[in-house]
Amino acid sequence: MNIDFAAIAELNIQDPFAAIFPIGTDTLESIRQDMETNGFDPMFPILIWEGKNIVVDGHTRLAAAKAMDIEEVPVLFKKFETEDDAILYSFHIQRNRRNMTDEDILRCLELLDTVHGAAQKGQNQGTPKLNRKETNAIRAKELGISPHKVEKARKVMAHGNDEILKSVNTGEKSINRAFQEVQEIRRESGEIKGKPFTGLGSAAKYTQTLGKFLKELTRIREDGWQDVSQAKALADLEAIRDLIQSPDDF
Repeated sequence: MNIDFAAIAELNIQDPFAAIFPIGTDTLESIRQDMETNGFDPMFPILIWEGKNIVVDGHTRLAAAKAMDIEEVPVLFKKFETEDDAILYSFHIQRNRRNMTDEDILRCLELLDTVHGAAQKGQNQGTPKLNRKETNAIRAKELGISPHKVEKARKVMAHGNDEILKSVNTGEKSINRAFQEVQEIRRESGEIKGKPFTGLGSAAKYTQTLGKFLKELTRIREDGWQDVSQAKALADLEAIRDLIQSPDDF
């Protein structure tokens, strides 16, 4: 990497880059304390859009440097053809080093839909359009969640009132809980039909299948997660929980 140094005063902080993952107070203080002891580690430079001096990644490190009255910081310049290219790059490198909260999921799903939607409009008319299921599968991979949870997040975004949306955005409620409330409101208004889904099918078959699954999971654990990683097993369990908690009246 060709790392340079740039004056903080010359760097531009602007949305949507600064808003993709807002700066957390605890994280900022932790980085500031480390920076106070060890200085600004040049191995983790601020990523800058070359030619525009826009901060693409490193907003928390930059804020910590400002708090320490540091005037120059290590930077890495990178070229981008369009703002959408820069936004997607910023999202992916930040997504890979953090656990997404439900608040992050709603915000980033809307951002990704906007960016990819603009790209699709610019495609040739002969290019086949993705259906909802295909789009959800792509967003799920980008966000690191199940397609089922993507669909629930969409329902919350599309039908949730201000109070419900605010409760998710402040971390008060999960997407699952907000989705249940949204569906109940829609059900009461007559927009959708049916009763809340609570059954798990045939009890005997369910118990038998669960027993086999637990036996196999125990074997995999004893083998040291060689066949299936622990991370994948946990992700699969999260997808199962989403399926159980979700009504069938999407």
